[in-house]
Amino acid sequence: MTASSIEIRRLTAADAAVYRDIRLEALRLSPEAFGSAFETESVQPVGWFAQRLDGGAAILGAFRGGELVGIVGLMVADGPKRQHKGTLVGMYVRQAARRVGAGRRLVDAALDLAAQSVELVQLIVVDGNDPALRLYQSAGFVEYGLERHALKIDGRYYDDILMAKDLVGRA
Repeated sequence: MTASSIEIRRLTAADAAVYRDIRLEALRLSPEAFGSAFETESVQPVGWFAQRLDGGAAILGAFRGGELVGIVGLMVADGPKRQHKGTLVGMYVRQAARRVGAGRRLVDAALDLAAQSVELVQLIVVDGNDPALRLYQSAGFVEYGLERHALKIDGRYYDDILMAKDLVGRA
């Protein structure tokens, strides 16, 4: 698989079943990377995921040969004082699609989408997820803070690295 064999497109309600599958896989395999929990979302029906796809956030999917192999969301803040900011959320790439450009294609597509409506994109990456940190740094994100004990899972704390990318003047 190469990056050029990956198609990126916005997910719609018609993609709800495959989105639910990859989202639950992400929550199950990487619980420290997400604010939500597998136990919370796994009890939700496909219709709940369909509503989420038709909601405020744009969820992009990376497809290889028709299979959904990665996802990322872009949320734009509400209100006149915050609508210049967007947030990348829910980033996950299946193991088989890692290290071949799927993640980078998703981030680039999300940034292209963000550039149409916001000036600044923020994200959170769990401290210790070095591959994700390198990906975001290579895309131009810079660290601006650290939230200690952001999540607690089974008695263990996880810190979140706060990152941002300024899109003003982006080509």
